Amino acid sequence: MKQTEQSLYPKLSSIYNKILQLASAILIIIVLMGILQATRNKNADNLTAHFNYIAKQQLQQAIVGVAVILEQSHQNKAIQEAFLQRYLDGLTQVNFVKQAHLYDATGLLLVSSTSVEKNKQGYALASANAKSINDLYGISPYQRNVTDTLTPFVDEIRYTDSSNHQLHGYLRFTIEQSYLTDILAKADQEQQDLQRLMLLLAGLVGFLLTRGLNRFSRRGYRLAPKEENVV
Repeated sequence: MKQTEQSLYPKLSSIYNKILQLASAILIIIVLMGILQATRNKNADNLTAHFNYIAKQQLQQAIVGVAVILEQSHQNKAIQEAFLQRYLDGLTQVNFVKQAHLYDATGLLLVSSTSVEKNKQGYALASANAKSINDLYGISPYQRNVTDTLTPFVDEIRYTDSSNHQLHGYLRFTIEQSYLTDILAKADQEQQDLQRLMLLLAGLVGFLLTRGLNRFSRRGYRLAPKEENVV
């Protein structure tokens, strides 16, 4: 009976070990998938934060320039609007700035940039109609929502004199997100692909090592009874 129990013990032990290894492998896979998903979400949040930071910095710089023009003395309003028009058109020469709109303190549109479609190298292709907020969100008739590619940013234009709290108006930028995020998103995707490849290789190495050690362990167990019989 004892010999039968001893012969069954290694079989049961081997089964338990395999079940434990399988459960451990599944648990590790779940943990790794969770880590990869968390990393992917974090990288997406970082891309969004980077885009918002660059866009807002560009908008703040433009606001300073507009405030200076508004506070300068001009012979008449037409000359001031001409200065503003040239300035807004210059702002849209930056690849990711598609349009610029200037509003007064009541929200009335004063000046908008001459919208120009540009290719990836920044060269002008053809003029396009300036899009209002309603156009961007597809609220206007015969317009579709394009906010998945074009994002509006609006901020106040205050007097440069900090003691004067009056409001000049508002400046709106319409920015194409892909110019600021595509390169970083591509680099992030390549990094994730490399991480997945490394995990697969690590899993393959672990499988080969486990298989080799199991064979060595079984061989050692078979040799043990023979040595006892010899003694």
